[in-house]
Amino acid sequence: MQTVSFICVNFNNSQYTGKLCESLAAQRGCGEAFLVRCLVVDNSTDESDSVRLKTICRKYEWIQYIDSGANLGYFGGLNLGLEQRPQDHSQFVVLCNNDLEFDPSFCSELLALAKDPRVFAICPDILTRDGKHQNPHLLESVSALRRFQFDLFFSHFYVALVLLFIRRLYLQLFGAKSPSVRERREIHMGLGACYVLTENYFSHFDNLDCPVFLYGEEVFMSAQIHSKGGVLIYEPRLRVNHAERAALSRIPRRVRYEYERKSYPLYRNLM
Repeated sequence: MQTVSFICVNFNNSQYTGKLCESLAAQRGCGEAFLVRCLVVDNSTDESDSVRLKTICRKYEWIQYIDSGANLGYFGGLNLGLEQRPQDHSQFVVLCNNDLEFDPSFCSELLALAKDPRVFAICPDILTRDGKHQNPHLLESVSALRRFQFDLFFSHFYVALVLLFIRRLYLQLFGAKSPSVRERREIHMGLGACYVLTENYFSHFDNLDCPVFLYGEEVFMSAQIHSKGGVLIYEPRLRVNHAERAALSRIPRRVRYEYERKSYPLYRNLM
């Protein structure tokens, strides 16, 4: 029987992981047409949250709890999960934030997709609570003008605050725009909250390129895939709901900015 494996990373917010696990348990056809496996990597620094998370994981025989022993960051935690080699017995490995809930048809739709040797990663339709579609994240590589805007943004925290104020004002006047593309197509970059890795990916790689603790992960993922001639595909048939920033919202804004500013020089030329 075919297997779909999931790897998620928990950081002091086990209530979200619980909802994710419930959505996996509700997958239509699970146990009859396919199997689901989930590896939960615990990056938590809050011992009480870890206790709650272990209780959640014990409810399901197909969940494996992994204590990281430290906060390894997002891709660091995913790599710890990949060390368990779920790719050896799974048709797909889904890497995800723990603040996601998967549509009941997610796995059945995934397994019904036609195989393409070019495709290393599939990027699902990720929908936020306010109805925003977060994929496709980037259709094409970043332009020189856009890169200059990033350079300006990461030049100083107070410059970033001014630019964010201008952006908020613009959104109030003109509204936010979701990606207009709603059909399956090749894209340059997917949102880091969820990737589906195919067997083609694992024919070239065992883990994720992870030179940063936080931020820029999707840039490195895109560059890693393209380095071997692979492509990323946006697939709107795969639907996921995203609570968004469940873990990062607890980190002070200045600290988040400094994390991203530190990472930016490492991924600037890969966008």
